[in-house]
Amino acid sequence: MMSQDSNDPTGINGETSGGTGANGNSVARARQRKANAGIQLALAGATWDEIAVALGYPTARTARVAVERALEKQLQTGQDREKMRKLADARLNRLLRSVWPKAINPEHPEHMLAVTKSRELIGDHRKLFGLDAPAEIVVHSPTQNELETWVALVVSGNTPQVEEFDILDGEVIEEIEGPESEAS
Repeated sequence: MMSQDSNDPTGINGETSGGTGANGNSVARARQRKANAGIQLALAGATWDEIAVALGYPTARTARVAVERALEKQLQTGQDREKMRKLADARLNRLLRSVWPKAINPEHPEHMLAVTKSRELIGDHRKLFGLDAPAEIVVHSPTQNELETWVALVVSGNTPQVEEFDILDGEVIEEIEGPESEAS
């Protein structure tokens, strides 16, 4: 039977937790569910005191220890990098949601500061998911034969014939004065 235990970091009686029977498994599952709920509350911005009260941990410290153990366990299951990305993504989203209303409201007194912070958070997202990775650029260095073939193709193509225009020599003479200059 499960019961509250203030000596155990998870707040659940640990007498059957070491067993392999149904009771031991149910206690372990209950602790894991409680710790996972603590992780979600921590991500949502709850304090350790609030988490302890909400989930029935005896103290804020026990809530913190349980959440840290659950995070440690999650990281040891193999997909460490992907889980850390998800955790960082959740935190960045939480921060972005807090400044976004100010960033999109040009009338808000803290608009420009919020825009700056939003851009920083979006930049962190790009880095987190590798969107800032350099693009692959392939530089082709053509051979002499390829260059000659290309030049021949261009020259034989639809290039217009150059027409030679007549060149006229001339001399500028004085301007003819119009009717306005005669009246004066």
